[in-house]
Amino acid sequence: MICIVGASLAGDTAAATLRAQGYTGRIVLIGDEAEPPYDRPPLSKEALEGDSADQRIFLRAQSWYSEQDIELRLGHAVSAIDRAARRLTLADGATLAYDKLLLATGARARMPGGADATSLPVFRVRTLADTVALRAALQPGARVAIIGAGVIGLEVAATATRRGCAVDVIDLAGRVMARVLPPALSAYMADLHRAHGVRLHLDAGSVAFASVDGQHGVATARHGFIGADVVVVGIGVVPNAGLAELAGLDCQDGVVVDEFCRTSDPDIFAAGDVARYPCPFEQRLVRSENWRHAQDHAVAAARNMVGQPQSYGAVPSMWSDQYDVKLQTCGWLRDSGEIVRGEAGSAKFMMLYRDDAGLVVGALGINQAKDMRFAQKLIEKRIAVDPALLADPKQDLRKLAQ
Repeated sequence: MICIVGASLAGDTAAATLRAQGYTGRIVLIGDEAEPPYDRPPLSKEALEGDSADQRIFLRAQSWYSEQDIELRLGHAVSAIDRAARRLTLADGATLAYDKLLLATGARARMPGGADATSLPVFRVRTLADTVALRAALQPGARVAIIGAGVIGLEVAATATRRGCAVDVIDLAGRVMARVLPPALSAYMADLHRAHGVRLHLDAGSVAFASVDGQHGVATARHGFIGADVVVVGIGVVPNAGLAELAGLDCQDGVVVDEFCRTSDPDIFAAGDVARYPCPFEQRLVRSENWRHAQDHAVAAARNMVGQPQSYGAVPSMWSDQYDVKLQTCGWLRDSGEIVRGEAGSAKFMMLYRDDAGLVVGALGINQAKDMRFAQKLIEKRIAVDPALLADPKQDLRKLAQ
């Protein structure tokens, strides 16, 4: 019997992979939310913009789980793991035995101090319930203060702007999406938002909830007081590793696993946002928070759980849709070795990055979905390419990646 804790993309993918690989034993997929597994990327975009997208975000039809003989335990949190007995205890007191266990518990949104004390409505965007509640608050004319100029913050800013809200984005960093973009692309995305009327308050010094003359909002050290009707927080996530820590598993900002997704207990595996795994490219433990990683890591975990060894070493990647721009990255965006393919700053271009040996190690694309697939292959295959060929948009990246 295999238990999967976390009815997430990773958990759902692992369950499906187990059946696809011929596992015929009992599979129990446990989630603390009442909803069946759903896609999280639309929560800050399509699902936030209109409720017509709510049903489309579910990963599968409800009937699929019964057809595959996968038991769903929804609305049930797991409170403890008894490793010696190989048994789970649920919050309602029920217990489940397991032969193998997968932790796909994901992560939760980080909240700043003072969020519980302010009279302002403060939202995060991590669950469907979060999105439904925030959507109701994003009425035309509402003043929306977004703390955090990362991916989630800017996606919410774009959606709120389209809904007719007045949007202020506040961040301690000096540029937007500073964790994932080089400076030139931060400037590109900042200009995109300013062109749509978003006010950016960067390098804020400090951020705190405040009231001035009876008006509620956010106070910053460098930009003063910003009045708001709604506050959205997008300042990163914290891995849900508490269950693993209580069980005595090795945890370091996430659950530590080896290249086969095994934790420090050989019968327990972890995948997705919660797992810290050895990256063969960076040669260190990393934790990735993106859709493709959650899916691919879960596939590897499921295969390893049923004795089909598969080491995991995927190239990290991410994407974000903001207004009419699809931003994608893969690999490692270095401070040097940058090659521009197309016209930088235009509506469609790509930036490629090489290491000191001339190998392609990273790529960033603006509205370049097709070429980004082949850029990722260049990175995965560790191919050295003449920079003149990379820079020429007439050159077919598919051929260069063969």
